[in-house]
Amino acid sequence: MLRAIILLTKTNDMKKIGILTTMLLLVQAISAQILLEDLHGDVIVHNQFYGNQKASNISLIKLNTGSQSLGFNYFTSTVLHDPRKYQIHSYGAKARPTEGYAAVISNGQFSPGINLSYSFTQVSIFSKSTLSRFIDWAGISINYDINRYLLYKRDTAFASQFYPQNFKGLTISGNYNILINSLWIASINAGYERRNNYGDLTPIEVKDITTYTDPTGTVQRQIVNTTTARQGSYETFDASPITFAITKATPTDDLATAAANQLRFGYSVYVKTLLSKYLPQTDAGVIFFLTKQDKDNGVRSPVFGLNIEANDPFDVQQQKNGLQNRLAVGFTTIFSL
Repeated sequence: MLRAIILLTKTNDMKKIGILTTMLLLVQAISAQILLEDLHGDVIVHNQFYGNQKASNISLIKLNTGSQSLGFNYFTSTVLHDPRKYQIHSYGAKARPTEGYAAVISNGQFSPGINLSYSFTQVSIFSKSTLSRFIDWAGISINYDINRYLLYKRDTAFASQFYPQNFKGLTISGNYNILINSLWIASINAGYERRNNYGDLTPIEVKDITTYTDPTGTVQRQIVNTTTARQGSYETFDASPITFAITKATPTDDLATAAANQLRFGYSVYVKTLLSKYLPQTDAGVIFFLTKQDKDNGVRSPVFGLNIEANDPFDVQQQKNGLQNRLAVGFTTIFSL
């Protein structure tokens, strides 16, 4: 965000008020990072505001250890045409093995999961422009998931116990964000999601053991093949996710200063609620992140993020397994291209 401050002075020997000195101070105040995600790969802060005219096109690669995904995002905006009010379009794609990388490495087992996303953001909704102390932006996001899972059914013949399950899910959501005093971002996101309960099913490892006996002696040799799957009643359903977050933003520094090379610390506290035909599920978490400013476009992105999340902290789902067993930790990182 750029603030323009004009200083006007008067002279005593002039009949008319004149401008002796006009100083235009361009102060790059607190902006914020983009692409802040939680360990599930969900966008927590739809912060796509950046008041830097060099940032009309941005490409980013992101890694998430929680969702075990690798993704790519491309941002394009109309900020060059009007930096006071402009639009941002974001296109994204990410892939992951639905059984995790452990199954890929140890078993050579790969079930693909793909997420395609698009978002549109309008910067300055109720605020007059991006030059004011109060800035807001809003947008819509569309996500489409294509996943393939491997499920296990015990009460059937061995040849039919493993079976693939395909899933296609659409998510449409809207978000509204406010940047207050160039420091704090308040964000709310709500919408519709078609989802499944695959993550709630019991993970299992099934071992097939084949024993061979040396015909010339008594030596036996075993060959073990391991398969990772999930066991339980698989279901798909409609849901309404709602997310609220408060984020301490990180500063965008003048590219000509040494401060632009420094890592900046920020954090985000969020609450996510999922409304569906089941009991409502609420997760609460905090993300600590370090942002790095790109030398070319001046935009900061979280090069490292630590996410700690408490799943259903009040045990509404009645799991009765203790809060310490419902804590999850994940790491994220983003590289600018």
